Amino acid sequence: MMGLFEAAWVIARRDFIATVYSRTFILFLLMPLFMFGVATMAGQAGARADREAQQAQVALVTDSQTVATLQAARDALVENTSELSFPQLRAVAPAEHPDIQARALLADETAAYSAVFTGTLDHPVLTGPSKIDDNVGRRMALILDRARSETALAGAHISVSQAGFQRVLTQEAAGNLHSVRHVMARVAQTIIFAVTLLLCTMMVTNLIEEKSNKVIEVLAASVPLDAVFLGKLIAWLGVSLLGMALWSGVLGLLYLFTQVLSQWVNVPVAPAIGWPIFFVLALLYFTSNFMLLGAIFLSVGAQASNVKEIQTISMPITIMQVMILLLAGTVVSASGGLLPWAAFIFPLSSPLSMLAVAVQSETLWPHLLALVWQVLWIAIFVRIAAVMFRQTVMKSGGKVSLFPSLRAKS
Repeated sequence: MMGLFEAAWVIARRDFIATVYSRTFILFLLMPLFMFGVATMAGQAGARADREAQQAQVALVTDSQTVATLQAARDALVENTSELSFPQLRAVAPAEHPDIQARALLADETAAYSAVFTGTLDHPVLTGPSKIDDNVGRRMALILDRARSETALAGAHISVSQAGFQRVLTQEAAGNLHSVRHVMARVAQTIIFAVTLLLCTMMVTNLIEEKSNKVIEVLAASVPLDAVFLGKLIAWLGVSLLGMALWSGVLGLLYLFTQVLSQWVNVPVAPAIGWPIFFVLALLYFTSNFMLLGAIFLSVGAQASNVKEIQTISMPITIMQVMILLLAGTVVSASGGLLPWAAFIFPLSSPLSMLAVAVQSETLWPHLLALVWQVLWIAIFVRIAAVMFRQTVMKSGGKVSLFPSLRAKS
């Protein structure tokens, strides 16, 4: 019978070719692009809708001259900030009793006013609950100050030109680098997390299908079952790397030859460690993350007999992986403490944590140490998962040693 690694290579080649040459591989390639595209567009649209829904509405119950002055002051402030930075101002014709009218406007759920401005610029009154003081109140104070200043200057026939700076341009600033790389680290962690979780789920689904079709038993009769496990893990790693290479190639071509993606994705700075080394480390950390999580998914998936069971079993693993992502995220913003060190040392969070370090730090030696540490845990995880896989798939009894060669020597 063939050796373990030779047999694992045969299984890996079989699964890789069967997956790549299948019709569903096209769907496999298109699904992440479609998923991330829809998620991005929906997220942007939803975020803007949420911001607009949360923008306060203030009713101006005053004379037309005051309304025009306040609106002009708001427009001047918005011009140098953003439309969502200040509340919307809505003119309402004054009634006989402004205080009663203000309470009625605040009770009107259709208009949905957060506050009501009454009075004049010299004697302003803002009616509303106390909780608006930190948001609407302060912004209305800025608008009022601007309106009163413009009115006073106009009355004194004084015109003040807009302030401008004599600009001294530099290549970059440390504060901007820190901010941009903070976002880059978060995005890199999220992409590797999402792609790994998606591919591991598809791998387990394929395993359940082969178990139900008795394909595993046929393979186990020809090669060691540990080789079947290792071969499937390597095959899906190859499929995932091929998929990521194609996705990266498509995005690269769009970025180089079209204006759409280059305007949408603007990366003003490079990772601290540099783009070439960062791409190599990202590939290594993705491989490490996939091997660790894939071994867990395969060993747990081997205990299920149908897709319904695997969905129930994989849910705790998915929740655990989200918690690991949150743990690895502490490395991005933390300046010290116990949690970042725990993220570095814990094998499942180590790849994502070190990926963030590659974005934010130019030191190379910690990555060499981390890769050695992760390879050690990959060997341990794969061995334990292979033992669990063999016991649950073929129901082989007896005691199983995690290191049979050491047991044979003893």
